[in-house]
Amino acid sequence: MVLFGVLGSLEAGRGDTRLDVGTPRNRAVLARLLVSRGNVVPLDRLIDDLWEGAPPRQALSSLRTFICQLRRVLEPAARAKPTVLVTEPGGYVLRVTGEQTDSGRFERLFRQACAAGEPGVALESLEEALGLWRGPAYTEFSATTWGRAEASRLEELRVTAGERRLDALLALGRHAEAVPELEVLARSQPTREEGWRLLALGLYRSARQSDALAVLREARSYLAGQLGIDPGPELQRLEADILAQRPSLDLPAPPVRAREREATEPEPATGRTPVAIRCLGRDALLALAGAKLVAAESGAGGSVVFEGAPGSGRTQVLLAAEALAQVHGFTAARVRTHPLEQDLPYGVARQIFEPLLRSLPAQERERMLAGAAAPAAAVVWDNGPLTQGPAVLHALYRLAVRLAERAPLLLAVDDLQWCDPQSLRWLAYLVRRSERVPVVVMATRATGVGDHPALDDLCSLLGPVPLPAPSRQAVQAMAAELLGHPPDRSVLEAALHHTGGNAYLLSEHLAAGADPRSCPPAITRWVGDWLRQAGPGPLAAARAMAALDGHGEPDDVAVTARMDAAELPGALYALAEMGFLAGDSLRLAHPALRQAVLDGMPRGMLQGSSRS
Repeated sequence: MVLFGVLGSLEAGRGDTRLDVGTPRNRAVLARLLVSRGNVVPLDRLIDDLWEGAPPRQALSSLRTFICQLRRVLEPAARAKPTVLVTEPGGYVLRVTGEQTDSGRFERLFRQACAAGEPGVALESLEEALGLWRGPAYTEFSATTWGRAEASRLEELRVTAGERRLDALLALGRHAEAVPELEVLARSQPTREEGWRLLALGLYRSARQSDALAVLREARSYLAGQLGIDPGPELQRLEADILAQRPSLDLPAPPVRAREREATEPEPATGRTPVAIRCLGRDALLALAGAKLVAAESGAGGSVVFEGAPGSGRTQVLLAAEALAQVHGFTAARVRTHPLEQDLPYGVARQIFEPLLRSLPAQERERMLAGAAAPAAAVVWDNGPLTQGPAVLHALYRLAVRLAERAPLLLAVDDLQWCDPQSLRWLAYLVRRSERVPVVVMATRATGVGDHPALDDLCSLLGPVPLPAPSRQAVQAMAAELLGHPPDRSVLEAALHHTGGNAYLLSEHLAAGADPRSCPPAITRWVGDWLRQAGPGPLAAARAMAALDGHGEPDDVAVTARMDAAELPGALYALAEMGFLAGDSLRLAHPALRQAVLDGMPRGMLQGSSRS
């Protein structure tokens, strides 16, 4: 038997079954006994706490009723003598171990992380511990003295665990991931100097010395202006070390095997997960995502769509934003669309709501789908014809709002360009009404494919943010991770020339040995998949330009591609949006693309193009 709820909604469970503990008074009794952590709570104290010092005459008999009702839920089987909720002389005690409560597991993992000698081990324990949080602790009893005290204790541990997690990321050299979260942490908890210290250190290790010093000045100004105090010795020492550029602040890059790297965007058709840059050089984008999350926590809502060419690292930015949301206590629902599912109505809504609803107890699930949200049940559970019209749109909206009432909700939709029309319409309906509810919609969109008016309208509502090319510093850091050592300048220059700095192509090229005379099969498949998704016109034009290699005029490309000259401008525009075209020229953007297109062409077509 496991007790949940110390770090979220109060529930009990046995095996895979979640049990309803009953009325609010039952829940209050259970929570008050949990707070005592295995100590006997005297009857008079329990009664006084339950009724806040003003118990009714029948308080004792009511309390015994609550206890009996709880025992029916908590005891594994009927027994002559209870073993979980036990009567002791003068009071009651809940006999549960630390592993039977989520707060107990959280505290064990936190202590385990504090005792770990290796940052990687500590990080694993801390992320598991923070993953147990589903919202503010004891939120149902925040008005009581006993609930407020325990909630404050657990919240302090949670914030400290979050700081130590970010400290572990910095110790592992993963400052590009840590800095965006630290930006949010430092400014949302400005009285905690540890957040400022870690942010300044992360910025310094990101080669942003001036920004690190600016953060320390900001901390000094806040502490002096709001509290009338100077920064503590840790911040003062760090400022002096940064000004002196002391080597002790630097972190040697640990050796990383070429295949031990994180994934970004799967190929459109095969589903293979390639490797590429994580979020190096994307601090500003993650800071923006963090700001949206902070705004949503106060009920302001928020939305954004990250747009970029295929291979630009859109997916990884979304994954990092999702991890950031989970640290903030959001419920994150991630959706990955696919071109083969564009004809399935409300496919995105199904992916969002089905797993969230299945994770709830049956009674809670029924409440979520009651009333105005009732028409959403047909969308979530049925695969047959769906009810059309505003009733379904509003029902799905109400369902999202109800889920957000349990914990702030992040809807992360990857590859919005493959979204079905009904889901596009519903997302637009949701975004226009999410300004006063804690719901954030974050999405990605690949440019150059899947364009249609409804998609453009939705992206305008979400607020498009383009993904810039990774900086040279980010490319160097990525190359060092992939190769296991800092790259030679000549190797890096050759790789950048060959791939144009595209994150996916660059990573695959380096992983394959950085030989510019060959094209890894993974790149050939990836390029071919994207060209097929762009349509027959862009595919034919790309093949023609690969064969001509920059020689010839537009008419030559059209003839080689066997297409009408009037169709060529549209095909070239799509290729340019995908980042496959070199400026205004009739040449593919970089050698890796050309070689991939040539390698993917049927042999007979290639020979025919050569004769042309």
